[in-house]
Amino acid sequence: MVELTSESYKFIFACITMLVTSGCFGYINYNVLEKLGLVVDRPSTDADKKYKVILFTGVNIGLYWILTDVFSLNVTRSVLLVLFFDVVGTIVIIAPLIKLVDIIINLIRTKNGKSEIDKQATRDYIFNSNKDEAVFIYDFENKLIASGWLNYQQAADNNYFDLALVPFGTDVDDDYDNVKQVVTKDNDNSRIIVDFEKKVKIMIRYIEH
Repeated sequence: MVELTSESYKFIFACITMLVTSGCFGYINYNVLEKLGLVVDRPSTDADKKYKVILFTGVNIGLYWILTDVFSLNVTRSVLLVLFFDVVGTIVIIAPLIKLVDIIINLIRTKNGKSEIDKQATRDYIFNSNKDEAVFIYDFENKLIASGWLNYQQAADNNYFDLALVPFGTDVDDDYDNVKQVVTKDNDNSRIIVDFEKKVKIMIRYIEH
């Protein structure tokens, strides 16, 4: 085994320190929270994403400093613990704290007579369900564009509105008036999205497995 000289160790330490402080590790926190739906940024608010990554980077720098200077751990152990925190700690500690803050904010808003806020885009909120979803898409003249079972939908943060549908296996009455009647009779398991930019109306029915 080749032993590291003092200069080599300092160089490696500097490189790893630069990696931690550059924001790479902070992005791991952000990515985990984004996958959990606790952090949502639109393309038009890219600056907010940068500020959040900077915040998480600061947390990582602080943790790295505590591990190396206060507890005198070597570089390898410190980096591994920081990475462990970025994944597990984000889920176990940071995510519940964010949820708690959201609950408190919504309680204050409700007390002040305001509606609760939700971070998700409308279509993500509608389509992200563990139930089967029957989807009917119409234009503003009530003409059918497409219908079928939802297979995949492009997340709203990509600024696209793509849907992958699996055609219905049996004959389905997709006439606008008929679908509207069925949807309006079952408010608990039905939703309607009106997209004024795309000029489409999407009717969704949730079906239990």
